[in-house]
Formats: sequence, C-alpha cells, structure tokens
Amino acid sequence: MKHKFLKRLIVASVVTSTLVTLSPIGVSAEWSKNYYGNWSYIEGYKYITGWKQISGTWYFFDDFGQMRTGWIQSGDEWYYADLSGAIQTGVIQVEGKIYLLAENGGVQKGSCIINGKVYHFDNNGVFVGDDAPIPIKGFDYYGNSTVPYIPAQLVVEGSGMSKNIPSDGKKEVKQYKVLFKDPSVEDDEEDIIKTRIIDEDTKMLLYKPSKSGYTFVEWNAKSNGDGTGYEYDDKITINKDITLYAQWKKVETVIAVDTTIKVVSITVSGLNSLNKITATGGNLQMTKKVMPSDAENQLVKWSVINGTDSSGNGKASISTTGKLTAISNGTVTVRATAEDGSGIYGEFDVIITGQ
Repeated sequence: MKHKFLKRLIVASVVTSTLVTLSPIGVSAEWSKNYYGNWSYIEGYKYITGWKQISGTWYFFDDFGQMRTGWIQSGDEWYYADLSGAIQTGVIQVEGKIYLLAENGGVQKGSCIINGKVYHFDNNGVFVGDDAPIPIKGFDYYGNSTVPYIPAQLVVEGSGMSKNIPSDGKKEVKQYKVLFKDPSVEDDEEDIIKTRIIDEDTKMLLYKPSKSGYTFVEWNAKSNGDGTGYEYDDKITINKDITLYAQWKKVETVIAVDTTIKVVSITVSGLNSLNKITATGGNLQMTKKVMPSDAENQLVKWSVINGTDSSGNGKASISTTGKLTAISNGTVTVRATAEDGSGIYGEFDVIITGQ
C-alpha cells in the first residue's frame, strides 16, 4: 500500500480510539443506490457525508454522499472498508499484506502487542517479520473478499463477507434513469434537457420546459411525436429506463397593423382671419383645422419661430392653447404640430407692429 501513515502507536492489545459520535438513525433514514451502482445514505432529505454509524457499524461517505470502500483516508488516519462499506477492525490481510486495525478502524504502526505477543508494523502499517499474526479476513484493494493466507499457519475459515449493502431490514430499491430530450437538437450530447434518477414504482411528476420562440405542447415517448403523449403535469409510474421527448410548436410572429386614423394635414390661421398684431404687447388667438375630421387624436402642440421675414426681426411668445403675444416688431411664424406621432404640422405668418 502506497500510503504514508502518521502517528506511531503501541497498543497493549488492540488500541481503542473513539470516532466522533454521530446522531442515531431517524425513522426517515434509508439506503439509496443510484443508477451507477453507488450507495448513499439519506436522512430526511439530506445525503449523509463523512462518518456515520448505522445499526452498530461505521461507514464513511465522501463529499458527494457516496459510500466509500477499500482504503479510506480521513484526516491523518487510514481505514479500510469492505465491499459493503463496513469499516474493518482487528488483523486483516489486504493484497497479501497483513495490517492491524484498531477498534475505531485506524491502521496501527510500530510495535504492537496482540494477545500478549509483540508484532512489528512498518510506517505504512504493514506487518514485518516472519511470525505473523493470523488475519481473520482477507480482501483485495477495492474491498472484495479474498481468502486470507499465512504460510505454515492455520487460517480461520468461513470469514467471507456479503457483497450486499446492509439494509436495516428494508428491501433494496431499484432505480431507473429518466431522460428528457429535445428532438430538434442534432447533437446527441446537447439534446438532453434534464436527467432524473427515480426509484422503481415511484409516481414521478413531469414538468414544463421552456424554449425561446416555441410553445411546449407535450412530452412524447417517441421523438417524432407518434408515441404515447403526456401533459407536463401528468404523473407517470417509473419501472424502467425511459426517454421522453419534448414536442414544440413554433410561435408565429404577428406584425401588428396600426389601424389608428392619423392626421394628414393641419391648417393654421388667426382668429377671425387676422394675421397682424398692432397693439403694444397685443395678443392674437391662433386657430387650427385638423384633417381628416375623424382623426383619433386632434391635439396639437403650439410653437413660434421668430424673425421669419427678410429683415430677420419679429419676436413673440405663444401659450399651450395657441394665444400669441407680441414682443418686438417683425414677422413670426406660428406652427401647430400634431400630437399623434404622425409628424404633420401647419404654419401661419403673423406680422407684428407698434411695439
């Protein structure tokens, strides 16, 4: 075993170290085997990670919640788990090498006393010498059971192990893979929308996917839509690996036609057809005629352009209601612009004198 072990231990029999005490199994705890054959342990809705004692046996789960077998490093210590994940103790043989594991499972090194006799183990925990302790179990590197052997010594028989995971009395549950695919995607690696691993005989609720430019129609057992169809909120019983294909309907782009009646012309004039202001600071109410008469928005915005005669003189102001007020002599142009967004406007020149 190519590992470095820390901490030299000398034990009177088998040194006892204490693992961290974890909470007992709750009523909702259970073993779970995924599609790839990896075992996990679930309490409530949470996958256990790290050390866990289950029915009196210690197990170790990695950061993904998967049970570990074979050699396991935790902190500075090394441990060995058989194929069922059970942490081993005592004298065992792995790949023909003999190790001493404490009651907590930790590999022992240095000089150790077993049943009143001293044995020596190197820095990797491997027994060195001629008179070896008798291993009670034998394993390969991964945790599979093998027959232990010691030359010219008696080996305890019947020490084989089960390859089945402890079940706490519960029946092993099969799991199946459910693939949700988009048949319109040509790349087989990109067409998978979602993958789920479901326990056998479980009623699984489907879901509604989304795709830009398309409306989801249904899930179908065939990519061309000729198989069994399912609504997105259906529940289906899973008892085998299945693939469901999303069926889509392309959203037709509708260009909205504006039927609003717009302004086509505006005629501007002064009240009573007047086109002059002669009084100092005098006023002239401007009027407008919008065509067509049934244009939906008849409103206009009034403005004035100063100094529009050849001399460039003339100045006035105008209110939002079209009331023009003289400021200086000259000519100004009054403009009324439609507010319906058509851009149509009408203009009228007003002469200012007497200022």
